Amino acid sequence: MRRVVLILLALLVVGALGHAALWWVATDRLIAEAGTAIAAERAAGATLTHAPPVRGGYPLDARVRFSVPRYAGAVSLPGGGVVPVAAEAQAVTLVLSPRRPREIVADIACPCRLGAGSAAPVTVEAASLAATVPLVRGGAPVVDGRDMVFELPEGPLAVRSLRASVPAERRTTVAFEAWGVTLPPPEAQWPLGRELASVSAEATLRGLIPAASGTARSLALWRDQGGALVLDRVWAVWGPLSVRAAGTLTLDAGLQPRGAVTAWLAGFGAALDRLVAAGLIGRGPAALARLALTATSRPGEGGERVAEIPITIEDQVLTAARVPLLRLPPVVWPDPLR
Repeated sequence: MRRVVLILLALLVVGALGHAALWWVATDRLIAEAGTAIAAERAAGATLTHAPPVRGGYPLDARVRFSVPRYAGAVSLPGGGVVPVAAEAQAVTLVLSPRRPREIVADIACPCRLGAGSAAPVTVEAASLAATVPLVRGGAPVVDGRDMVFELPEGPLAVRSLRASVPAERRTTVAFEAWGVTLPPPEAQWPLGRELASVSAEATLRGLIPAASGTARSLALWRDQGGALVLDRVWAVWGPLSVRAAGTLTLDAGLQPRGAVTAWLAGFGAALDRLVAAGLIGRGPAALARLALTATSRPGEGGERVAEIPITIEDQVLTAARVPLLRLPPVVWPDPLR
């Protein structure tokens, strides 16, 4: 009996040592993967610093924590253009789990700071923020966040839940879904209210953005070569209005948005009332829009009428069903985009 006990103990010790060895190999792999990515970024001219890696997670996961990471580099655009970016966080922890062996998860500890081009950096707070990176070639990374707050110059933008897919190699499609969005104050600047129950979009960048001397030149070349942003799908629930849309946007001679979209609207009557009350639309145009929307609508789910209408943006004027509704503010493109 004693011999049996000793054999069992020996097997347990060997198993524990084997498990510890596998955990050590897994953390070595994480450190090696991170080292390869960091070396590639530095070779491309980026600056990336962090504290020495710390192993953890034993016995369930392999974890490697990089404290105070700071990055300053550039994001390459299709065609050769690049956008300077900078980012920093409290820490980034890489996680390799036996339950998910084909992906690495990067847990990002906030507050974080993100900047692009000449735009002011944005501070981000989040209860949780993680990027999942597939280990298979061509897989698109996915970012998930919860209880996020973006400190914009206009005020805080809060998002209860966010999921976004980042373009993988040779792909130019981005997608995101957000729930529980609260727009910056004051309430008066948002006639449909500060709360969006949900908003999501999937868009594809068509054409190449070449390197040039400044953002305006790069975007003009992209436009002249047939460049466009294809809105594969857009969904939003904002106050009384529900919107589903798809279409194509490009830039006009002044580098302002121009394009055509087909939209399906529900709750348009209450939304028009709010726009009139806020002074954004005159009563005459609102009445014409209401007639046009009602005439083209049909019963949807729950009996609410849904209108299918063409929307165009031309010369900074948004027109719905051939009725001019809003003059849009000009877009000021940040520099540098080189």
